[in-house]
Amino acid sequence: MTWRKLFLLTVQLLSLKTCNAESAIRDPSIRIASLLMRVTRKLDTIYKLQEEVMAELDEIHSLRKISEDNGEIKQTIHEVECTGGVYSFDRASSFRSANETVAMNNGHVVRLDDILYGYDYLFEQKHLFSAGSWLGVQSQQDPWDLVAIQQLLWDVKPKVIYDIGTNVGGSAILFAHIMSQYAKPREALIVSIDPKDFAVNWDAEAQRLCPRCTAVADNPLWGQYVRFVKARAVERSALAALQEAISTFGGPVLISVDGWHRYAEVLKQCQVLSQYVTIGSYIIVQDTKLDRFLRKAGPRRAVYDFLKNNTDFEIDKSREAFLYSQHTDGYLRRIR
Repeated sequence: MTWRKLFLLTVQLLSLKTCNAESAIRDPSIRIASLLMRVTRKLDTIYKLQEEVMAELDEIHSLRKISEDNGEIKQTIHEVECTGGVYSFDRASSFRSANETVAMNNGHVVRLDDILYGYDYLFEQKHLFSAGSWLGVQSQQDPWDLVAIQQLLWDVKPKVIYDIGTNVGGSAILFAHIMSQYAKPREALIVSIDPKDFAVNWDAEAQRLCPRCTAVADNPLWGQYVRFVKARAVERSALAALQEAISTFGGPVLISVDGWHRYAEVLKQCQVLSQYVTIGSYIIVQDTKLDRFLRKAGPRRAVYDFLKNNTDFEIDKSREAFLYSQHTDGYLRRIR
């Protein structure tokens, strides 16, 4: 029943009541006329509101039909609803203190995880890992992790570092620079492993993002502290080079896992190489963040599964002191 039909029915009912009451009420016509005018105005207002609502619903329906991605509309609705509130916590997060909240000056309340993940997403999507260097050599490491790894190396002072994933030598030069401060050349060694030549960068954006980066072979630390082996990490030639270095220089021994980030490969590397790590030293499993980005098992799941069957290692969250890390839960300290 439309509002106009309802109005006519109301008028008829009022007229009927008026006729029946004429004998009891003296001249009620003025009051009736006043009430009818008020009812008419209110019904007109309701009818106009109904038309406006219907027009807005039609517009929403039309926009939904022409939208290329309904998921974007749902996200926008969710964002509007979240104004002044806080999103639910993502259980896939492994950042330290991720569930803490921060009140922004625009009225939003955000979780620390949202801030860190947002930065991490931009860092990955914009290839910012290729924008940095160490002593001129492209490092492909986040600045916070550079500092954390530097602190770790200084604490442990490894005599042998097994560097999986040379790429263009940035990590090896970082390791060599720190190593040069506590060991002279031929007193310690970095065995750097990669199946491709170290002159070839896997990232096509590297030259554009770091045009002033220099070749690792031009850095004297490369020749003084690094032995490059063109092989995969658990191949016979690579393991032979690691064993020779340990035999020559002793320990501490540290393993950096930063090659192919596939789950099976990382798990196997941890399983095979853990025996060489000395007590108090580390396996650093890098880029554990990829599990969350790619939504599938990767380095982080490999860490968890490795620890299920090896109680000699534990995750050292103290190495994530700056809250953000690309290697969350990846700093594995040997305790026994």
